[in-house]
Parts: sequence; C-alpha cells; structure tokens
Amino acid sequence: MADPVSPEIGAKIEKAIAIIKNLRGAVVALSAGVDSALVASLAHRALGDDMVAVTGVSESLPLEELKIAKQTADAIGIRHLTLRTTELENPNYYSNPANRCYYCKQTLYSELRTLADSYHYQSLLDGTQVDDLGDDRPGLEAAREAGVISPLLDASFSKSEVREAARLLGLAVWDKPAMPCLSSRIAHGERITDERLGMVGRAESYIKSLTGVRDLRVRYQNSSARIEVGPEDRSVFFDKKLMDLVDQELRRLGFAHVSLDLGGYAKSGNPPIGDGLVLPMAA
Repeated sequence: MADPVSPEIGAKIEKAIAIIKNLRGAVVALSAGVDSALVASLAHRALGDDMVAVTGVSESLPLEELKIAKQTADAIGIRHLTLRTTELENPNYYSNPANRCYYCKQTLYSELRTLADSYHYQSLLDGTQVDDLGDDRPGLEAAREAGVISPLLDASFSKSEVREAARLLGLAVWDKPAMPCLSSRIAHGERITDERLGMVGRAESYIKSLTGVRDLRVRYQNSSARIEVGPEDRSVFFDKKLMDLVDQELRRLGFAHVSLDLGGYAKSGNPPIGDGLVLPMAA
C-alpha cells in the first residue's frame, strides 16, 4: 500500500501540476537527478503526450547517468530524446571560468528551444527548486534569459520535499545523490578536454564498482586526482589493499598523483586540490 501524501506535499504537487497545465506543450530538461525526474512526472500528469523529456549528451555526462535518465523516462512512461550538445566547442566553456555552467546551460537551452519549436511546444521546464537559490549556480541566469519555467520553484518545493514527493510518486531516483557533470571536477582555469573528462569518469566508475560508495567526486588539477566522499564513507578507504588498487588504477588512467581528501566531499564549487588535508593513496 502506498504511503499517504501529506497535505503540504500534496498541495505543492497540485500547484506544480496546475502551473504546467496552463502551458501549450513543454520540453523537460531531464538529467538523471530527482529534481528533473519529478518535473517530468508532473508534466506528464499535467500535459499527457504534449510533452517530451530531453537529456543533453556530451563528454561531460557519465554514461551511467544517461542510463538512469532513460530508465526514469521509461518508468514514467514518457517520450525521451537525447540531444548531442556542443558546449565543448565553446572556448568560453572549455577554458573553464568560474561561470562555466552559464555557457553550458546557454547552449543547452538554445538547442532545447529549437527542439520545442519543432514540436510547436510553448515552454522549457527545468528542475530548479528553492534550495538551489542558495548555491552559486551561474546556469540559473542562462535559464532566466531563455525563459525557462521552474515549476518546483514556483510551487516552493525544497530539496527534501522534492525527494519526499518523488518517493511518494514511486520514482526510483528519489534518494539518488546529486551528480553534477564531470566538468565540475576540473579545477577552474584548467582547460576541459575529452581526455580529462574521460579520466575522471573512468576513475569514478572504477572506485564506485570497487567500494559501493554512491556519493563520490574525483577532482582533477595539474594531472593529480583528489578523491572526495561523504564523511561517513571516508573510513572505507583506510585499507592498504584498497588504497593500492585505487592508486594503481588511477595512475594507469593517467593521473600523476592520487590522494584522499580527509575533510570529505565539499558540496559547493570546484575546490582546488590542496585545500584541506589529503592522504596519499600510496607512498
């Protein structure tokens, strides 16, 4: 038997659906995260077949994230398209300034608008919610400029309420950790390249398969890797055999030095390697 929906969550769900119902078709920017998954589910309830979910695909997107986005769309029962995005061709993006995300989202929303126009759909929807406003998110400015509608924000959903609503609606990603694009792992000012993104992506996949850790970042700077995990997962790495395996594999991938951040995963920005204590993976 499904859990009952609290009156507060239920009211916010209905408000978001009412906002979307007023639109003449919509394209939902669907990542593998819970926010956009909830928007896609609510848009389907509001618009039926007059919506489509679209995932932007580039070297910055881990393959596992694309798989999850497809599974989410299938579970909701909606059309899902992938769109090859070209932000890595933009020097304003690949030079990796502090506002890199602005140029990524600017590219994405421009291409989504072209797609929406081809379907004669009125609106672009994203998963921005109230807690996002407290973060440094240059992409929000690009969304504003593109006229993107954020039904979760307009319905005053917090992150915890998004997760609860997604759980109640049966979305498998309701408790999935946030997973920003791989470019966010590369220290600002260092050029973003296919090779570096590949190194980071393969390193994270390997460590996850070895440890089962879900919330993980492998930061890249000056050819070095700094591993960040949640504070509760740090002790997983305090094992010599595991450290040797991780060090060997990441060096094989091309990293010159591998370390573990003893402070744990920092949830904002691209902290440069060297901030805080680090533990070398091998002497």
